[in-house]
Amino acid sequence: MAEKDLILDVHHKLAYEEILTYINEPALTWWKTLNSFIQEEYRIKPKITFSNCSMQKGWNIKYHKSGKSLCTLYPEKDSFTVLVVIKLELAHAIGTMVNKFEPAVMRIINSARPFNGTKWLMVPIESELILKNVQELLILKHDTSQLIKKDI
Repeated sequence: MAEKDLILDVHHKLAYEEILTYINEPALTWWKTLNSFIQEEYRIKPKITFSNCSMQKGWNIKYHKSGKSLCTLYPEKDSFTVLVVIKLELAHAIGTMVNKFEPAVMRIINSARPFNGTKWLMVPIESELILKNVQELLILKHDTSQLIKKDI
C-alpha cells in the first residue's frame, strides 16, 4: 500500500515541524530562509491551512499583514511554490526591471493573466536567486515606495 502524502491528507492536521521533515534539501534551506525572512521582516506568524484550490491542493502556509494576504507557501517534496498576488501597476513597474529579476520569474510575471486588477504569481523556488526575487517581490508588494528607494 502506498504511503499517504501528508500534504494532501485533509484528515491529518499538519504541524509546521512536519513540513520541515517533509521537504528535501536544498528546498528545505530555502523554505526556512523565506519563512524566517517573512516572520522577521513583517512580524507575522504563519497560518497552516488546507486548500482545495485548483491552483495547488493541499496544506499550505499563509501569511497575512494588516488583514491582507502577503503570500502563500505550498510545500512539496523537493521544492515549494510561493503565491504572491500583486497589483497590475506593480507588475508593469517590475516588467521594466528585466535585468534585476531571473528570467524564470519574469516569464511568470509576464505570462500571468490579469484578474480583478491583479496578477497571481505562482513562483516555484528552484534556486537561491529565485528565492531572493520573491523576497524583493514581497518587499515591493508591501511597500511600493521601495520602487523609488531601492535599486532592485
